[in-house]
Amino acid sequence: MADVVLKSLRKAYGRVVAVEGVDLEIAKGELIVLLGPSGCGKSTTLRMVAGLETITAGQLFIEGRDVTRLEPKDRDIAMVFQNYALYPHKTIRNNLAFGLKMRGMAKDEIARRVDAAAEMLDITHLLERKPGQLSGGQMQRVALGRALVRDPAIFLLDEPLSNLDAKLRARMREEIALLQRRIGKAMLYVTHDQTEAMTLADRIVIMRDGHVQQIGSPLAVYDRPANAFVAGFIGSPEMNLVPAEIVDGRLVLGDGVTLAAPAGAAGGPVTAGVRPEALTPGEEGAPLEVRGIEQLGSQTLFIGELGGHRVRSMTERRDDIALGDTILVSAKPAAIHLFDQSSGERLGTAPTD
Repeated sequence: MADVVLKSLRKAYGRVVAVEGVDLEIAKGELIVLLGPSGCGKSTTLRMVAGLETITAGQLFIEGRDVTRLEPKDRDIAMVFQNYALYPHKTIRNNLAFGLKMRGMAKDEIARRVDAAAEMLDITHLLERKPGQLSGGQMQRVALGRALVRDPAIFLLDEPLSNLDAKLRARMREEIALLQRRIGKAMLYVTHDQTEAMTLADRIVIMRDGHVQQIGSPLAVYDRPANAFVAGFIGSPEMNLVPAEIVDGRLVLGDGVTLAAPAGAAGGPVTAGVRPEALTPGEEGAPLEVRGIEQLGSQTLFIGELGGHRVRSMTERRDDIALGDTILVSAKPAAIHLFDQSSGERLGTAPTD
């Protein structure tokens, strides 16, 4: 049974619709990531669950209760904000305990919860310090701890790692994933970073302009994007998307450049998608003039023109190719995604190895 259910949630500001018809069920212990570009409605959806935004239409259930019109304090949620929102004049211990004190909880129970959360997050040695004496990563742990002591039905995290540097973000992703498995509670996590989504989520909800584009496991969304928007948004480097036409079983890209089309593809105009790692250099294929090279350590990314379109090709490390060289690239037909040029919706079956 789902711990949290969103039924056709809608948010409008006058005539401006920010979120339209979000349907989602979150099971106990499941980590759901809301992913999309700025302005897509992901944070607004999270804020509706939190009670920080009124719900224009639809219903919200938490552990079977209809909480659509309840105040945030009555929803059994805990939220971790982007800016940590710690009280600078209070010690870490008092920051963790403050919400519980406001609820009138007994002192011994508050102490037990604070100590347990501090031990779980490895911040026991910081309890008598104040926020100004902590690093960014330590403050993020305190913000998580303040949510953890509440023991809510669902944790809500709004871009919690965006203020951290790249190395610390990677470490905190690992810690959040471990924490999630340990506490076994539902978690709704908002980010615009698809790496966070792919590494953390049990399921990803991809949004655009207030609408849900696709819901699925990270690999399902990666392997079978529902439309061209999802295909271009998921993956790093992003998928190559180029206008093409299928003629006699060949994918015509322009300037006389063709690739073998997927089996059974109908003729006519399409948007062809192929991931950089599937467009590989070799002894045969279409000519790609190299106009950019990114050395990534164990891999090399080539950027160039293919049939008049800018594309990326990724392969194992290559030191023998220079700017201005022309290489031959190809893609297995089964690795090519096809989308309708007008609607952007997927055509045909999912690519396979």
